[in-house]
Amino acid sequence: MEQPLQYMHSKQLFTLAFVTASLLTAAQNIPNGNFEQWEKRDHFKLDGWFSPTANVERTTDAKEGSYAIKLVNKYVEGANGSKGYLRTIDYNNKQNINGLAASADALSIAFWCKYDLAIGDTARLYTVLREKGTYRGKVDFRFVGTSNGEYVKFSIPIEWSTSGSRQFDSAWFYLYSYVENKVDGDGYVIFDDMHFENIGERAGEFHNSGFEEWYNIGVEYPSEWRSVDLLVYDTYTSFLNTKSCVIADPESDNHGNSSITVQNYMSGANVRRGYAFIGEENNDYYTPHIPFMDTFKYLQGYYKYLPDGPDTARINFRTYATGRGTRSNNNLYLDEEKTEWTFFSLPLSYNATVNPDSAALIIYSANDDGQEYGIDTRLFIDNLELVMEPEPLRLTVQEKTFSHSYYPNPTSGKVHIETNSILHTAQASNALGQLTNLAITNNTIDLAQLVDGLYFITIRTKQNEVQTIKIQKHSSN
Repeated sequence: MEQPLQYMHSKQLFTLAFVTASLLTAAQNIPNGNFEQWEKRDHFKLDGWFSPTANVERTTDAKEGSYAIKLVNKYVEGANGSKGYLRTIDYNNKQNINGLAASADALSIAFWCKYDLAIGDTARLYTVLREKGTYRGKVDFRFVGTSNGEYVKFSIPIEWSTSGSRQFDSAWFYLYSYVENKVDGDGYVIFDDMHFENIGERAGEFHNSGFEEWYNIGVEYPSEWRSVDLLVYDTYTSFLNTKSCVIADPESDNHGNSSITVQNYMSGANVRRGYAFIGEENNDYYTPHIPFMDTFKYLQGYYKYLPDGPDTARINFRTYATGRGTRSNNNLYLDEEKTEWTFFSLPLSYNATVNPDSAALIIYSANDDGQEYGIDTRLFIDNLELVMEPEPLRLTVQEKTFSHSYYPNPTSGKVHIETNSILHTAQASNALGQLTNLAITNNTIDLAQLVDGLYFITIRTKQNEVQTIKIQKHSSN
């Protein structure tokens, strides 16, 4: 009887060896198993403005220039639905977005607009003008109905404060596709070419008032694969707090220009394991998606593993037969730290009565074994192939190491290396693969410039010997 996945916990730590010399032999490549092809699910954010991920879109349906901003209402039966909004303040990040520099001899704020709102829904433009922090005036304009597919221009008089001063140096803009909590129906509002006016004459603009400057924050993913990041974006038009699947730095690649990093990620206040799987749809999680033309004996590839704590990575390969269900369920568990590319081969087992014709593959940064996950756990994978016999891809020269010990760990700022070798350079790598060069004085490495967290520090001597140590930095309170 085949066992369900959750019961297959016998940790078959198969033979793992560093790469030796070999020629590339005929094999069936896993789709994009070398992770050279990557795609991006585009999502554009407006520079200088804050907005939620969902219900706010860049549109080419513009009155002026190439782009405009589109705010969307979405109706949900029995619920509040959702609306779009845009503002020039980020309450959680005021140091970066907190109003716009603006000044003009203005009497009104003007803009072009195209809109189609459900009956009962009201859109809004709200603006506050200040001088050196002191309130000077505002615009609060609301509108309903439809523009019948055409752009219309609004020029709304500024309500000045009782001080009588019309001088201002900053402006806070708030745009809404609906002003209440519950949306009455699907609809949209497009804003473009916002500016100040004085009796019909253009009197001044402000940063990105024409909604032309955007940057792409979309989800990157390997072609023919899916990840948690892509699933969350496609399902909720949202992003994880930290990424679970990223393209590895070319310097970290084993062969070619890129590889994949699958890593643990933050979901709210919780750390969760990352995963990536072969498929074209987000529900291809455990469905056959690889044509399986022969009873290959091994899945092979290369990996590096940087576990944070007791995490154990897992590679799961399943085979299927049409009309007969799962024919095999194969797991490779990786629980040892590997800072250099290491060759692996996973033996594949089969139900002897029926040959499989398709397969599925999923890679986890950690195993679901009931333990808490470490936020800094990373699994690098490259050159996945199905083969009859394990054969490493190419020659990799083993770097010469040096004998050492180090302390303290954790450290509040410095790490001393006990060795007879003369240290030359030190470089720290964080959970995102970002590299920082560190100073060395009398065999002591200075971590003062690093924030608290887990780091892998690669140390080289003047004789070009190398060692990588794992350090937890924890500053004293």
